[in-house]
Amino acid sequence: MANSAIDIPFYVAKDGAPLIGSDAEMNFDSLQTISGVDKIALAPAISEIGGGWYKFSVAFGAAPFDQGDLVGAIDADKNGNNSLAAAERFIPIEVRLDFYGLMRSVYLMTQSKLTGDMEIKNSDGDTILKLAISDNANEIQRSAVSE
Repeated sequence: MANSAIDIPFYVAKDGAPLIGSDAEMNFDSLQTISGVDKIALAPAISEIGGGWYKFSVAFGAAPFDQGDLVGAIDADKNGNNSLAAAERFIPIEVRLDFYGLMRSVYLMTQSKLTGDMEIKNSDGDTILKLAISDNANEIQRSAVSE
């Protein structure tokens, strides 16, 4: 089972007020792994939540979140129609594997008695992230699995 997508929210203001109805004016200005692999061609779509909040979704193991943590910037005024100041226009973003780990404190985590593999599940019981367990002579390792 593939890992579930997580929503990454961000806020955009114009002159201190929430910018609404502008998801069509937004796109990624840059997106790359923290090791420098360019992922801009695989950037996810941006949608509006409401009240100045917008989001995009990614799943660990699926492009663009398939080669490690991501950093980038969203251009909230790609065509200049919103007339945003430079400080409001470019929104820094980051996507880290440990965002899934933070979910562990609010969602169910199960562990197989046979393999030791662990799964973080959302409120619907869908797997958000699977951690495979491997055992060697010196340690037990938990590694995120992209399926």
